[in-house]
Amino acid sequence: MLTLIAALLLAQAHVHDPPARTKEAAPAAKGSMIDLKVGDQTSQAYVSKPKAKAKGGMLVIHEWWGLTDWVKHMADQLADQGYLALAVDLYKGKTTSNPDEARALMQAKDEKWGDAVEEAGIEWLKANDDGAKVATIGWCMGGGESLKASLNDPKDVTATVMFYGFPLMDVERLKTLKGPILGLWGNQDKGIPPEKVAEFDKALTAAGVKHEFHAYDAGHGFANPSSGAYKTDAAKAAWEKTKTFLKANLR
Repeated sequence: MLTLIAALLLAQAHVHDPPARTKEAAPAAKGSMIDLKVGDQTSQAYVSKPKAKAKGGMLVIHEWWGLTDWVKHMADQLADQGYLALAVDLYKGKTTSNPDEARALMQAKDEKWGDAVEEAGIEWLKANDDGAKVATIGWCMGGGESLKASLNDPKDVTATVMFYGFPLMDVERLKTLKGPILGLWGNQDKGIPPEKVAEFDKALTAAGVKHEFHAYDAGHGFANPSSGAYKTDAAKAAWEKTKTFLKANLR
């Protein structure tokens, strides 16, 4: 039920996107694809490595468009900051640039499989980041998944970054988190409006979870250059907040 509700809200948030978005102009990927072991199966994932010893591991979770070139580029950006970044694929290789198809992919997503992929990603990072701490990050659908991945494995996640992700209001479950949350929101977001963000803020406060929220004069998807809601200034400001947050919590 939660997936259906989230899909409907995200569809509303993306109402101003063109039917078929322009092709992403992300730079060429610097990393590589690997086979991530998920139980007795495998899932494709994108790995981007820092030049020196990792400052931390980052589980990177895609938007409802799938594991696109832009998401891989953001993993590369994290690697440039010194983190070992692993971008997992929750759609089993499928991507789209059409909002209707994205909604269908999200609604059809195998929740148990997705949870297992995220857990496997965290375990992979723990085994490969030289003992550094692990954080999660995601955008759009991936923002909600970033929170869910941290909740499903709180003992192994130090911090959580949510770019306009669907929040959870269950105070008792939120209490299980071991690290802080950074939430980045758009005040014009139709799917996750300021009232919903305020409700999430209250739930986290009641749960005793350290968090910081930053909101921008922008809509849903403001951080992605291929989104109809892209806002350059908001995207840059939010990324600076992300870098500062990770530097403070993955050390």
